[in-house]
Amino acid sequence: MGRPRKRENQGLPQNLICRKRQRKNGKIVTYYYYVMSDKKEKPLGMDKYLAVLETARLNCDVVKIREKVITFVTVAIRYQNEVIPLKALNTQRANRVNLKNLLAFFGNPPAPLDKIEPQHIKQYLDWRKNYTASANNEIALFHHIWMKAREWGYTRFPCPSEGIQRYKVKFREIYIEDRILEKIYYFADQQLRDLIDVAYLTGQRPIDIVSIEKKQIIDDELYIVQKKTKKRMRIAVVGQLKEIFNRRLSEDREYLFCNKRGAKLSRAALSNWFAKIRERAAKHFQEYADEILAVQFRDLRAKAGTDKFLSSDTETAQKQLGHTSPQMTKRYIRKDKIILPTKV
Repeated sequence: MGRPRKRENQGLPQNLICRKRQRKNGKIVTYYYYVMSDKKEKPLGMDKYLAVLETARLNCDVVKIREKVITFVTVAIRYQNEVIPLKALNTQRANRVNLKNLLAFFGNPPAPLDKIEPQHIKQYLDWRKNYTASANNEIALFHHIWMKAREWGYTRFPCPSEGIQRYKVKFREIYIEDRILEKIYYFADQQLRDLIDVAYLTGQRPIDIVSIEKKQIIDDELYIVQKKTKKRMRIAVVGQLKEIFNRRLSEDREYLFCNKRGAKLSRAALSNWFAKIRERAAKHFQEYADEILAVQFRDLRAKAGTDKFLSSDTETAQKQLGHTSPQMTKRYIRKDKIILPTKV
């Protein structure tokens, strides 16, 4: 037999509770919460009648869920429709690709959610052993889908991916040496040179560079909200960066960088453009071909972070890159500082 409800919760529908709080002015207010299957509480505001209505709806959903066998496909489709659209565009694309592989494994035939066990996660990783980085990302997505399933009341079991060791993935270690960048720079036109310089000087991601609008430059400051993390950045427009912006701001266009039709330059177009110039540089400077071909435009962000670290410290590099932790910044630092001998 369950414990009797507290006096203040008696008379309220199942799973609805209330809590009284005293404000600074002494007034007592009542807040209502819905207790979900994983014991987390969903706030329903201070209006009792609206809270009761929302509780009735949520309780009906739980009853419907319990009446049928829930499969991973059921939860994944809801996640695809409700959660993925709220993410950044690049993340949406990556999630949809990852979800396609998850559904190929857990959806053929549809696996009952509560029947998925840790051994099945290991089997999935073995199945994707030729694509280790993608496999790790797919299991990370699986974990988030499972957490949403708990939140939605589809399951109360812990995620079966917890405790399962994923593949060790080696992060990129490419540092663009100045001599290599100069050779790529040699074949670039003025706009691509400006793109390279702005990416290096600001240390921002390629998607944020091609998205710069003229209205983001105010009083010698560049304002950027990073597409991936929504981190707000404010970068001083001085020196070489100011020279580039002054030249490009003179053109009557909305975006700082445009394609041949005058529209916004896309991230994909930039990558293709850079790859073509890189190929030309590799053919011309054949003795450096391997080093040149290894370079990607995104490596300019790592070069910026590394050079900022070498001239200052990790904290300064972290601020420039917009990271939330020094651990993430350390992945982008591709060189360490020179250590002097014990005695000179």
